[in-house]
Amino acid sequence: MEMEGLKRMVELLISWDLDVGVLVTDRHRQIAKWIRENMPNTRHCYDIWHVAKSIGKKLKAIVKHKDCEDLKPWVQSIINHLYWAAVSTPPGEGELLVAKWKSVERHIQNIHKDHGDLFPICTHGQLQRQKKWLKQSSRSAVKLEEVVNNKSLLKDIAMLSGEHQTSKVEAFHSLIIQFAPKMYVFSYIGMLCRNLLAGLHWNENSSRPIATTQVGAERYAVRYPKYKAGGHVVKKIATEPTYRYVDDLIREVVAGCRQTPDERTPLSVTVDVPPFLCDELEKPDKEEAIAKHRSRFGVIPVTMDEVLAVQSWDPGYTARLCIGWGHLRC
Repeated sequence: MEMEGLKRMVELLISWDLDVGVLVTDRHRQIAKWIRENMPNTRHCYDIWHVAKSIGKKLKAIVKHKDCEDLKPWVQSIINHLYWAAVSTPPGEGELLVAKWKSVERHIQNIHKDHGDLFPICTHGQLQRQKKWLKQSSRSAVKLEEVVNNKSLLKDIAMLSGEHQTSKVEAFHSLIIQFAPKMYVFSYIGMLCRNLLAGLHWNENSSRPIATTQVGAERYAVRYPKYKAGGHVVKKIATEPTYRYVDDLIREVVAGCRQTPDERTPLSVTVDVPPFLCDELEKPDKEEAIAKHRSRFGVIPVTMDEVLAVQSWDPGYTARLCIGWGHLRC
């Protein structure tokens, strides 16, 4: 569905005479290949969160190994470094971004210079030591080097987007589920209307300002999501959502009710409803399907002479017949 959705989106934008300059997606390999072959003038970038999530899983697996516990306090710092490397690098400077990322391996070993030609020295100032530095050539340092210098990962990091992310799209998809829960089945027009309602609600409330207290202080909340495994995140508390679009819809409904039947145009006429997917399948004859289904459990004719002939060298044959075919009288 992701591939089909991308193709339809690109076709829609082209029909509006729009050129896609930058396209940010997750690390979907088939989509990356399709963009590379069909959109040569578009700069394809990856969302940081999806790459950071993959790196976090690998690091958390490493710290469970013996003699790698000293890497655990650095896991979140390494993820933060990835975000910094992507955001602080100008667009199109993939090699510089990779050089910044690779410097983290030496940084947590208390080596802050001679990283390479593109990024020779760390840009931070005087550090207040809060974590224990990794020892050079230790098992955790070797494991970290394997993760940091993975060739496939470096190619993806070079394509990270420091300007735009897919978080807004993920949030909109979460909103759609509230209007059209996956546990229920809707008609095509019903699903379309619910998606349009979600779009109206999103357009009105996606940019809500942060809520404040009576004294004017900004409000925040501490959450404990499951993926943090006991950790916490700090989120801004937005102002209450509004529903002004509902009043507009009610006015449209009232105006439609005042029209004569000849003036009304049913939605089913204006919307091109596609056929059901099951209509594309070949339907078997009902009688043949029933006969084929019953033949799996039908009685297989076996004469008593055949049973006695086999039982002469296999005494358990009769018993197995009775177990396998419960309706067979032995």
